[in-house]
Amino acid sequence: MKRRNVIRLTTLTLCLIAALASFTIIKTNNMNDYKNSLEVSYRQSLSELNDYLETVNTDLNKGLYSNSPAQLREISRDLLAQCTAAKNAVSRLPVSQLELGNAYKFLSQASDYAGYLGEKAQKGETVSEREHNNLKMLSGYASKLSEAVNDMVRTAESGAKITEGTVKNAAKVNTSALSKSFSESAKSFESFPTLLYDGPFSDSVLNKDSELLKNAEKKDKKECLSAAARALGKDGKRFSYAGDSDGRLPSYYFNSGRYSVLVTKRGGYIKQIIYSGMISESNISEKNACELAGEYLAKIGYTDMKQSYYSVHENICTANFAYAKKGVYAYSDLIKVSVSMADGKILALDASTYLTNHRKRAPFRAKISRENAKKRLSPYLTVNGVKPCVIPKKNGKEAQCWEFFCTSRDTGEDALIYINAKSGDEEDIMLLLYSDNGTLVK
Repeated sequence: MKRRNVIRLTTLTLCLIAALASFTIIKTNNMNDYKNSLEVSYRQSLSELNDYLETVNTDLNKGLYSNSPAQLREISRDLLAQCTAAKNAVSRLPVSQLELGNAYKFLSQASDYAGYLGEKAQKGETVSEREHNNLKMLSGYASKLSEAVNDMVRTAESGAKITEGTVKNAAKVNTSALSKSFSESAKSFESFPTLLYDGPFSDSVLNKDSELLKNAEKKDKKECLSAAARALGKDGKRFSYAGDSDGRLPSYYFNSGRYSVLVTKRGGYIKQIIYSGMISESNISEKNACELAGEYLAKIGYTDMKQSYYSVHENICTANFAYAKKGVYAYSDLIKVSVSMADGKILALDASTYLTNHRKRAPFRAKISRENAKKRLSPYLTVNGVKPCVIPKKNGKEAQCWEFFCTSRDTGEDALIYINAKSGDEEDIMLLLYSDNGTLVK
């Protein structure tokens, strides 16, 4: 009897242990799931904060370049909106662990100052030297915080856990010295435009109908296939029809090996070339790659295209070209061409912006001379060059402008300032980004 009781007791104990172990495992798994979910949420917020801070830094730099109340008003509006969004991202992070309290304080003060400058601009007032220096100081803090958060993102991507406190901000920026200079006025904006570009105005006004295609002759599938074959220098028999691409630029889709080519149903223009392979080496220079890209555009019918900027990534050089006639650059008409740095072969092309916007334009007639336009620039800029151009506006129209290539006396950075050749207004500002991989703008 005793032996039977011992067995029962032992069995019951083992069952309790098993149940407890199962409960512990389930609870641990649930906690791990929760922790993983929290880690994903934190990382997303950190990534968003990184993006917002980069744009805040860009907007503050644009404020240093601007000498127009209207342009400053727009920059201030965007800056205020980005600061607000960045603060929301910070609020979703374990701030005590990441030591981002100073970032939150900075964003609050920067947004207040943006509201203050926006009110001044609304009245048509310009920025004083003291206020300009405040912007310069803010820009310096923004750069430091942006670099610090960018480092944190890289640390998290390398395996560190935010939930375990292994991602920390090494840069401790003291913003208390700024408090006395800032106005307490603040506004909020629910929506705001994206300010990042990989070429001047590259994604502007793509939602309108193409005048070029509307007036072009219809092409059948066979004619478009021949155009695709000529574009890649291949036999048409090596291509297969892959379907239709609808939208504002209706096209036929063809495949050949690693290449895909889209040809417009009207006009038979090469709209896009896509390459799916990798390039493992680099044997030619960036200059050579850009020259090959320009020659290729002329070969397939895109004439009068002038190369402006380029970038290199994974042994592929991507050059941006703008249509230029009689020395006047039309930044609405852009084409991107990617070239293999291994052998100079054309890998990709995107002519969507050109095909959407290209048309016959009125001659460039400036009411404001380049000399008078230069007087409209900020006194904190040094002019390195100027040329006439046409730029797209957010309302779908275009503006004839003088494009000034300038250097900031405050930061030493370069920028493109666009002064309206009719009214003398400051239309836009683009910041130039230089790296070992080429030149881009934002």
